[in-house]
Amino acid sequence: MTSILPYWDQNIDLDIAPWLPYGKDYSPVTVNEMLSPQLGAVAGLAFELQSEFLYLRSFQSGNVGTLARQNIIDPGRNGGMELGFTMVFTYSEPMEKCIIALMRKFTSLRAALTLCGVWSSGVLIDENKVIMIVSEDPFFDEGVFFTALQKAFQVFSGKMKPNISFFAEKFGYRRFSISYETDNVTQMRITQALFDIELDSTKELTGPTPEVKLPFTTGL
Repeated sequence: MTSILPYWDQNIDLDIAPWLPYGKDYSPVTVNEMLSPQLGAVAGLAFELQSEFLYLRSFQSGNVGTLARQNIIDPGRNGGMELGFTMVFTYSEPMEKCIIALMRKFTSLRAALTLCGVWSSGVLIDENKVIMIVSEDPFFDEGVFFTALQKAFQVFSGKMKPNISFFAEKFGYRRFSISYETDNVTQMRITQALFDIELDSTKELTGPTPEVKLPFTTGL
């Protein structure tokens, strides 16, 4: 499937604390409810769109999200004032369509695709294709946006409340780019190789690379 959104002109990296669970996460939704019930609802509904909410950086909230929970538990790690707004979701076709529809209502926001590397203690432990939403406006009203985002997720998923998140938290959400179901090393390497060339191949098929400049204010 050819993506509709353009690409940011650079990849991004997220550093997680070494003591945080990553491969099997038992609280991908409730950890976000620690910041606000609405963000928790957004994180839960993202699963219904075959995606996952990873990260938020904003003036009002600082650095938070499923992969930044140390900042939720210890606000002192936020590092002071953060200008602008950045939100990252793992890629899925339903999520892309939902975000595109939402961007028409929030003209100060820009959304595009990129690769997100997840690092722990200097080691790359995963790499995901993501949708990153950015606003350079330091006074961007994220409360209004979260309300619209939650409603959009409900409309596109057809559910008022998430169901998948219950099982994700009860049994642990498994999060890997390489399929965890197989111990076949050759198959795992093939899967990773196909994932690595996905963006470049897609760009070749769609003609000139549709890239947009990533604002420096994202801080990633």
